[in-house]
Amino acid sequence: MNILLIFPKIEHGASTYTDKGSWGSILFGYPVITLPHLAAITPQEHIVQIVNENYEDIDFDADVDVVGITCYTMTAPRVYEIADEFRRRGKIVVLGGYHPTALPDEAKQHADSIVFGMAEASWPQLLADVEHGKLKQFYEWDTDFDMADVPPLRRDLITHNPIMGAVQSTRGCANRCEFCAISTFCKHGVRQRPVENVVEEIKQIPNRIFVFHDPHLTANPRYARELFKELIHQNVKKSWVANGTTNVLGKADDGFLSLAQKSGCVEWFVGFESVSQAALDGIKKTHNKVENFKKMIDRVHNHGMAVQGGIIFGFDEDTPSVFDMTLEKLYELEIDVLEVNILTPYPGTPLYERLEKQGRILTKDWSRYNQVDVVFQPKHMSPKELWNGARKVAKEFYHIPRIIQRNLHIISTTKSLGAIAPFGTNFSFRRYYKRDFRF
Repeated sequence: MNILLIFPKIEHGASTYTDKGSWGSILFGYPVITLPHLAAITPQEHIVQIVNENYEDIDFDADVDVVGITCYTMTAPRVYEIADEFRRRGKIVVLGGYHPTALPDEAKQHADSIVFGMAEASWPQLLADVEHGKLKQFYEWDTDFDMADVPPLRRDLITHNPIMGAVQSTRGCANRCEFCAISTFCKHGVRQRPVENVVEEIKQIPNRIFVFHDPHLTANPRYARELFKELIHQNVKKSWVANGTTNVLGKADDGFLSLAQKSGCVEWFVGFESVSQAALDGIKKTHNKVENFKKMIDRVHNHGMAVQGGIIFGFDEDTPSVFDMTLEKLYELEIDVLEVNILTPYPGTPLYERLEKQGRILTKDWSRYNQVDVVFQPKHMSPKELWNGARKVAKEFYHIPRIIQRNLHIISTTKSLGAIAPFGTNFSFRRYYKRDFRF
């Protein structure tokens, strides 16, 4: 069969659909791995094509038998448009990803079949069912697959490759943060690919800089150590970025951080989420201790790596004073890059269920579930106060003189070509936060 896999246009992050065809899409584009992975687990007798709408147009008259579309909550309206258009042409449409998994009955109105969660076993079975005229409406979670069987991505199908590549070594997260959809989506806890498989795939990545698409690479420090050692042993000369947690990066011995840096790490993304301990305790992210943030960041800096921090505004404990307090704390912490988000209650998360029961969900226009619009009623401020406060923090943090100062620090800290990753992110986030979003 001819199979078309589609990643829809997206308006979120450092590079978006607005940048289509520009230098920004090449420099700051974020690597997508879901569809190259789906192509890799597709039986070889089928022909697969991938279209990323952020780089190229969709041909709705393409000669294809099956159309598979991955769907986040924020892309759901566009995904449904694409799906409906292909179904009008008589094509079989399959939807998967976070949003269809959380709201399958809604998604099913626009598709012939829905795939829940991971697709290692269900996707090949779905294709076999299509061939035999036995396609099911829903394909349940696949929880028994072996990560050793996960093949390398079909990188030959990635036609638009930004500066940064990507790989995945682990899936799932043992934490149960109220706002996060990962644990609900994955269900199976944390699973790891064999280290040798991951390193072999990294060697095949054409990019000199890549990101680990893991919820956090510090989930199993012993596994991470073995991965770092193997990268060093095989003399893999690439720079990388990964997600890490404050408790591991702050408490791991110097050997762990040294191995990470020697194996190519130039930056850790850390979800600090808030500088209010009450807010962190409220969302059940109790392993984050504000009093330890500075020590953790200093340790990472001392080992030649940068820190990108994630901050979220809108927790029930937040009042209008949180914005100035956060800015003051950020400068004290000396974070190199900052991602500012507004709390977003994604369907399927405990946060969504709680706010829905409390009558605090303001809209179900899924396109606004982008972490920059306010879609719920905050507890101690108006939606407009939340929106304006978050933008104030972002714009002040990304004031040009401060960007230059931070980038000089990044270069002196990392001392490698990989410094381009956090260096470039500072400028790309400035572009992002200068845009006007809906209130």
